[in-house]
Amino acid sequence: MSHSVRHFAGDLYANAGIWSPPSSAANFCEEDYAVTIYIAEFINSLSNLVYIYYGIQQYSKSRSVDTMSASLVLVGVCSFIFHASLRQTMQFGDDLSMLFLAGSLIQRLYCAGQEAPTRRLITVIVYATVCLMSAYYVQSGNIVIHTSMFAVMLTFVWPRTLYLISRRQAQSPQKNAQEKARLRWNFKKAVAYLVLGFLVWNIDLEACQLLRNLRNAIGVPWAWALELHGWWHFFTALGAAVYMDLIRDLCP
Repeated sequence: MSHSVRHFAGDLYANAGIWSPPSSAANFCEEDYAVTIYIAEFINSLSNLVYIYYGIQQYSKSRSVDTMSASLVLVGVCSFIFHASLRQTMQFGDDLSMLFLAGSLIQRLYCAGQEAPTRRLITVIVYATVCLMSAYYVQSGNIVIHTSMFAVMLTFVWPRTLYLISRRQAQSPQKNAQEKARLRWNFKKAVAYLVLGFLVWNIDLEACQLLRNLRNAIGVPWAWALELHGWWHFFTALGAAVYMDLIRDLCP
């Protein structure tokens, strides 16, 4: 079975929480309600605060609320609620917030350098597509459909980013070497954080029993450092923030 649909249910305290029993299609390696009856996955929930932090930080940089910073905060809020409750309806909220975050990046990247009518058309197409994809996913309830949609959306992000970096180089030949190096470094740094997050997310799924044994042997609070899905939240939030800084630089 694909690791993306592995379901770590049936924990000792799974039915002891105020949101019990868990009904979400996704249930991660962290043991349910092991810390408190009020939060199903304690570290997986609290680690979402980093999305909210970076979303607010993005707002402070732009001095205005835009779709990128708002979407990052939305991911943090929705993911917190999902991991705290492990209810299917809350999982839909978490998953859909990821699609809207990807949509906000696509919209900003492809509107860059366009005239106002074209920007409006691109915006309508992007968010209409996100809404249709969201409706299809909710109707199907298949988590693999969501992950596939999210992966497809990301393939529209990075090629456009590299194109805009090359265009910036052509527009500023007098400082092209230094400027290109800086922009490409920021791109590589963002991608590195995201890849690292994806790596620890996969380890959390593939080596769950080993991680649980290690956590039980170590004991809290040090065991919390081995809740790798929480590190997925940290690294993806950091990578998204760096990527948004790059997009703001390329698409002022």
